[in-house]
Amino acid sequence: MTPEHNTYWKNVLIIVPIVGAGTATVVYLLRLYSRRLAAVGLLLEDLLMGIGLIISYCATAFVVQTAFNGVGLPVATLPPEERKRIQFGSWMIQKFWAPSMAFVKISIVVFLKRLLGSVRSFAIISNCLIVFIAVWAITAVLVNTFQCIPVQYYYDKTLKGHCMKGQVKFFQAMGSIALVEDVIILCLPIPIVWRLQMVFRQKIAVTLVFSLGALVCIFSLMRLVEFRHFVLTDLASSSAKESIWTCLELDVAIICGSLPLLKPLVQGFLGKVRSGVSRDRSHPSTTTKLNSSRTNNDGFQKISDRHGMWSGPKNATTAATISRQSSDVELNPIPSHTRVRREMDGPSDVSSAESVLGHEWKH
Repeated sequence: MTPEHNTYWKNVLIIVPIVGAGTATVVYLLRLYSRRLAAVGLLLEDLLMGIGLIISYCATAFVVQTAFNGVGLPVATLPPEERKRIQFGSWMIQKFWAPSMAFVKISIVVFLKRLLGSVRSFAIISNCLIVFIAVWAITAVLVNTFQCIPVQYYYDKTLKGHCMKGQVKFFQAMGSIALVEDVIILCLPIPIVWRLQMVFRQKIAVTLVFSLGALVCIFSLMRLVEFRHFVLTDLASSSAKESIWTCLELDVAIICGSLPLLKPLVQGFLGKVRSGVSRDRSHPSTTTKLNSSRTNNDGFQKISDRHGMWSGPKNATTAATISRQSSDVELNPIPSHTRVRREMDGPSDVSSAESVLGHEWKH
């Protein structure tokens, strides 16, 4: 490899992680601002996501550190000190990747649980998933830390020591489990959404919101693929792409986990735009405020199902109630209308009956 090749990877490993971390930070701050607009306050999932973001900064910092120590060149061509620093950087990246991903994933699961936790089966699965993610992260950190004895032997080969067999296979196993977790989180809420009493357009919209996690799965897969070319004895030239996918996986997970919660901010912006259009057309602007009566709500309402998985309404009134609750899960600008009809047994006032029939509830 030529010095020009080293310059290319140096630029990539500096620009991409910093831009990714900056974008993730901006999106997270917008998430907090949206919470303030909705007067909801910080919830557990927000704190967990913030911790995951802070830990991801550490992984990003060590990726950038490797960029200044000969990444992209064969390790044999590097001075001993640079060789040690790039090995140490690679060792430290492993320590921060798993905890950061764990906090981000648990944050997303906690949010989904708050939204769909009244569905008994989902509550059980989400609790099990949270425990599994935590155990996975702890295992990854411990094994990564003590894969060599003494631990410094991983990045300082001048010491007398040894490393466990199958190090690369262990990295692949941890990456594979992380990918499976991403797929489960992605697919878990979809069946519930499609069994709710929603109009088809709303189901599509909610599915698209939850499907943002597919991007995380893609980057997780790309990172896993790069481990096929991972050479522990030559990390300088073999770890560059893996480092890029590691940073992007963390950043995209934070971004995708925060975008659905920017709804109050988006609605406020759309409300101002529509108000301006209404004023220009000399129309009243009182109808342009979105969800003015729901300023203390973050736009998501918990789905109620006290008796397990929803299996369909028993009567029209139940159907209307479930439809009204389920439609609030989706972004409110998509309207949903439900007609409630009440059958009157026996004689009753005609005008009263007519006022009930055909009455339209909007929410």
